Amino acid sequence: MSLRGSGYAALIAAAAAGAVLPPALLIGDPSRMLVTFLGLVSASILPAVSLVIGSLSSSGRSVMRIDALAQELMDAIRTLFAILGLVAIVVALLMLIAILPKVGWQLPYSAVEIPDAARRALQSLALLFAVAATCKAMAIPRILVRVLMIRKDIAIHEARKALAETSPSEADIRQMFATREGFGKTVPLDSVRR
Repeated sequence: MSLRGSGYAALIAAAAAGAVLPPALLIGDPSRMLVTFLGLVSASILPAVSLVIGSLSSSGRSVMRIDALAQELMDAIRTLFAILGLVAIVVALLMLIAILPKVGWQLPYSAVEIPDAARRALQSLALLFAVAATCKAMAIPRILVRVLMIRKDIAIHEARKALAETSPSEADIRQMFATREGFGKTVPLDSVRR
C-alpha cells in the first residue's frame, strides 16, 4: 500500500484510538452498523471489477494505448481486491471482539494493569485495517480518472482515424468541383485585346 505521511498518521491514530477507546464501544449496534457498511462496500467491489474488466476491448486501438489502459485497469482491480481483503479482516476482527471474554493483562514486574487487553488489541487492529481500507479506497477515483483520460485519447485517435478514412481526398474534391480547362489561369493585361 502506498501511503504518504498523512496516511501513516491516520493509521497510527486509528491504532491508538482502538487501544484507548473502551472495547464496549464496538460491541452491539455500532459493530452491526460497521459490519453492514463494510458488507455493502464488499458487495459493490465484485460488480465494479467486472465492469472494469469489461471496459477493455481492442477495436482500432494502438498497442501502446491498450497496454496503458490494461495497466490502469489492473491497478484498479488490485486495489479493489485489496480493499475487499482489508474489509474481510475488519469484519473478522469485529466478530472476535464480540466473542472474546473480558480479560485484563498486567505488565510483568509492575502494578500497571491493562483492562480488557485482548479486546483492546483486536479493536486497535480493526480500526487500523478499516482506515487502511479507506486509504486504499481513496486511490480508486485517481485510477478511474486516469482510465477515463486514456479512453478519451483512444476515442480521439479512433475518431481521427475514422474521419481520415471517410473524408474525401484532394483528388476527390477536385473531381467534385470540376472546372473547365484554363479556369483560374493568370493572364497578363497586355495580352488581352480589345
